[in-house]
Amino acid sequence: MVHPATRRASLQALSALDTTVDIGFVFPPREAEDRGRGIWTGRDLVPADVAELLPRAAAANARGAAIFMRLGPSARDGHPGIVMLDDLNADAATRIALDGFQPALTVETSPGNFQVWIKLIAAGELLYPVVRGAVKHLSELFGADLRAVSPMQPGRLPGFTNRKPKHRQADGHFPFVRLVDASGCIASAGPNLVDEIKANLPAQRGRAQGAASETPPVAAVSGRPAATEDFDAIDRIRQAQEARIWAEARRGSRPMDAFSASEIDFAAVVVALGEDVSRPMLEAWLRMRRPEKAAGYAALTVQNADRYLEDQTSTPQPSGRP
Repeated sequence: MVHPATRRASLQALSALDTTVDIGFVFPPREAEDRGRGIWTGRDLVPADVAELLPRAAAANARGAAIFMRLGPSARDGHPGIVMLDDLNADAATRIALDGFQPALTVETSPGNFQVWIKLIAAGELLYPVVRGAVKHLSELFGADLRAVSPMQPGRLPGFTNRKPKHRQADGHFPFVRLVDASGCIASAGPNLVDEIKANLPAQRGRAQGAASETPPVAAVSGRPAATEDFDAIDRIRQAQEARIWAEARRGSRPMDAFSASEIDFAAVVVALGEDVSRPMLEAWLRMRRPEKAAGYAALTVQNADRYLEDQTSTPQPSGRP
């Protein structure tokens, strides 16, 4: 049985987003496990589909699961330009609207902490790098969680309880994820931000200077002089990850024997993918920097890093306060 208020809040949120979504139940870690279990439908759901799932969601929530929503899987092929900013305080949630990024949906995930969904465009689709650039820019601008900047970032579905142990109240209950506003509006400053990011994408700058649009990615990596500069940028990412991992090993937060060159390569590729460095570029960098490795090392490392990032998006991790 689903409480009418829960049904109302959930469906109003979906109506505000006005796009297909995927729904996930994320259960806390079992004993001796480090991570929770995320169960997603993997489908593009309309509000009527979600309404049918609400009884299952309520039952899972009662058993300790968090109930999440994210854009439906079709957004990977054509993103609707809807981004979610995580872990905002009340001042930031208010300032966003004043600065022209009026939220289509605002959700209070726990007392005083908010997630906002912003529609950057009125219609059409955006490329992934544009969306990623937009959500990173907005997160930096308004102090949102910089670890939650995926174009497919999940957010909490309002109407259910936030079952994080730290939010348990004195009476043993948990706070509800509260629907604050569901205007469904388009951010007035959204189109301008999209145009600015498009203009500053490396690929767009190359085309503006007459680069061939059909140049295969591998050829672009191996043939152009700028590849050296790109490799230097990835080298700096790797150096930062090496310093981080070494510091963690010295603090005892990771085993000393886990401090290996391959692990540092993997960490660097994960970060670089998050910075929208292309997969062919990263494979070329690994082949150049690690010639002693087996032939498939570069492709396998990039593939595993890509899967890791996908898994991080599929199973929301504890981050910030919500």
